[in-house]
Amino acid sequence: MRAQVVVLGDFGRSPRMQYHAISLSQQAGYEVDVVAYEGSKPTEAIMADPKIHLHLIAAPPGFLQKLPRVFALLFKICFQMWQLIMVLFFKLPHANYLLLQNPPCIPTFTLCQTACFLRRTRLVIDWHNYGFTLLALSLGKKHPLVRLAKWYEKYFGRWAHAHLCVTDAMKEDLIRWGIPGSTIRVLHD
Repeated sequence: MRAQVVVLGDFGRSPRMQYHAISLSQQAGYEVDVVAYEGSKPTEAIMADPKIHLHLIAAPPGFLQKLPRVFALLFKICFQMWQLIMVLFFKLPHANYLLLQNPPCIPTFTLCQTACFLRRTRLVIDWHNYGFTLLALSLGKKHPLVRLAKWYEKYFGRWAHAHLCVTDAMKEDLIRWGIPGSTIRVLHD
């Protein structure tokens, strides 16, 4: 059995996702492929586990901060898409499950869902927050990109086989979005 853990962030700074990888390896006995940004060193438990394989990708380039926000977002999405396509579609072996950290949902939801569909893999989303709310912090709640991101997250988030979230309130939100409550488990941090 094999699982993939996708984190478009610094895996070494994500104790929750590191814990998931360790649990999948040590408790479920899975081979675990972690796809994440280069960055902080993960815990010794991750580094010493022969069943956990790190596939590190480059973080978006720093010059993006100097571009206008909309152009920076578009470039960042294209950059992430290219790397995820190369890793998920060509580098990694078939997995039984793909555990995806959210946010970010763009472009990960559609790319991971497509990879799962083509490879007959079950998608599990671990909801830490909502991507559209983080985008709204910089663009404002009424910005067209924020509204598009909210629709995207709500629509494509429903297509996962299972969902993990951090609070009971978030579970209720996801149920209001049309995600069946029976597919959602709350795992408090």
